[in-house]
Amino acid sequence: MSVDSSQERFTGDPASAVSARHRPDRRWLTLVPLLAVLILLFVVPLCSLLADSFRGGQGLTLENYHEQVTSPVFWRAMRRTLVIAALSTGICVALGYCMAYALTRVPRRLRGALMVVVLVPYFTSILIRSYAWIAILAPNGLVARTLALVGVDNPPDLVFNQTGMLIGTVQILLPLALLPIYSVMSGIDRAAVRAAQSMGASPAVAHWHVYRPATSSAVLASAALVFISTLGFYVTPALLGGPGDTLIAQSILVQFSNLVDPAGAAAQAVLLLLIVLLLFVVLFRYLAPSLSIGGTSAPARRGSAERRVRHEQLLDLRARVLDTVLGVVGRLRLPILVGGWVVGAALLVTPLVVVAIWSFSDATYLIFPPEEYSTRWFADYFADDAWIDSTLLSLGIASASAAIGVVIGGLGAFGLVRGPRRSRVPVAILVAMPMIVPPMIYSLGFFVLVAPHGLVGTRMGLVLPYVVLGLPFAVSITAAALRNLDVRLENAARSLGAGPLSVLRHVLLPALRPALVSGFVFAFLAAFDDVVVATFMSGPTAVTLPLRMFQDIKLEVSPRTAVVAVVLLGAGVVAVVLRFVMAWLVRAVRVALSRMGAS
Repeated sequence: MSVDSSQERFTGDPASAVSARHRPDRRWLTLVPLLAVLILLFVVPLCSLLADSFRGGQGLTLENYHEQVTSPVFWRAMRRTLVIAALSTGICVALGYCMAYALTRVPRRLRGALMVVVLVPYFTSILIRSYAWIAILAPNGLVARTLALVGVDNPPDLVFNQTGMLIGTVQILLPLALLPIYSVMSGIDRAAVRAAQSMGASPAVAHWHVYRPATSSAVLASAALVFISTLGFYVTPALLGGPGDTLIAQSILVQFSNLVDPAGAAAQAVLLLLIVLLLFVVLFRYLAPSLSIGGTSAPARRGSAERRVRHEQLLDLRARVLDTVLGVVGRLRLPILVGGWVVGAALLVTPLVVVAIWSFSDATYLIFPPEEYSTRWFADYFADDAWIDSTLLSLGIASASAAIGVVIGGLGAFGLVRGPRRSRVPVAILVAMPMIVPPMIYSLGFFVLVAPHGLVGTRMGLVLPYVVLGLPFAVSITAAALRNLDVRLENAARSLGAGPLSVLRHVLLPALRPALVSGFVFAFLAAFDDVVVATFMSGPTAVTLPLRMFQDIKLEVSPRTAVVAVVLLGAGVVAVVLRFVMAWLVRAVRVALSRMGAS
């Protein structure tokens, strides 16, 4: 039930109600910090990148675009990117659909354990998960040794090529496909499916004609998220791909750093941005209506009776083929669901297990399983000042950017939910853009803008872009909590004489605390896990931990990075355990105090 959020509906003095009715609504002012940050730190860098793409030796020119459009290297990288994105999207959506459907059918306790399998890798660094696949897929890694046990002496090449790149990409993006589909499936009433089965439809036929149409929008949204995210991937292709498997994000960085052609890199980035925006518009505006299921079928074209008969025969043949396929799938639905979960869980969990074991290796090179175990690499990490400094730097920068993002995002969410309706759609689109634009494009644009001002290699230069990357999480999570908050609580506090600050302190902040904490966590992870922005904005005295890990992996594959992964995972586990312990202690103290008061 929707609740009116206007300030006029509160009990109290009629004169106060009249004055409140004529008082101008200034809640839109809370959008000003959000819009200022997004315009200055996001829109302006992209505009600067666009302007830089037209620069040449003789002033403004289209030569940069002409070179890229006529370059076979650019089109090979773009074609390879689109192929990897399409394959990753198909695999992720198929696996995610099976896993999400299985989650809705298992008991609640088992569902909680399976959700841990999905969420723990989702909150683990992309760099760490990609790094683990090197130990799994390498010639002397886990897969090769397993195949050797069964008599396969020459295992296929699974890493440093497009195969390893595809496996790593699917593992990283699988939760992104699964979670939106599960969120829709968990709210679907299965009464219609049971009604179809009671009328003679098999489970597979009922699922196809009744259940599947209700999830089509979620499937489309998941496919769009995975596809667009893959277009800007850099870390996983750079670690798991080969020299000849360059994707477009890597091509942009090579054009900028190796070829020292910032204008050419800017032109490539603008072309990629146009492709991403075009795909975004097509997927969400044009394909969604055409892919929706359950509407009336299009009438057959007018024509001769022979054409109509042929059309009816094709429809009948398609219906028979579909029924046959659905019959086979219906008989195999349990093996399909179980197999989907086995494959998905293996993809999600195996890298974390491998990293944990590999961190205790005594070898100085890549070998898995380790021949000898020791803690030498843990001692090496804690004794290395450079690694400790990078760790502390990343923690400080991620915490600062997340805190700033939560404050600005919280104010912006209030203005977005309670402010004027006319501004909600454009502001919401602007807030979502940092999640849509590939990080390589934004990082290059921000570097082009701030490099002349001496911000490269400084803490401020790292914090500012991370604020932008964390804002979509802070705004969306807080806005969702605000929409579910009963506005009558605020009106009741105002009717009792509470001012705006008192309402904020005693009503809004306690109710929004879980959302603010969640926004902080997501914004923190977005900053702490980044490599692309750090590649452009780090300096000799400011090297973030992910960038140092990335450089260490590229130079030498040793268990040192696995140690960092285990330390970070351990810190996360300790934080979660402490959170539950503190909550239990607070409840215990409250119960004890209430009993003492009652006695």
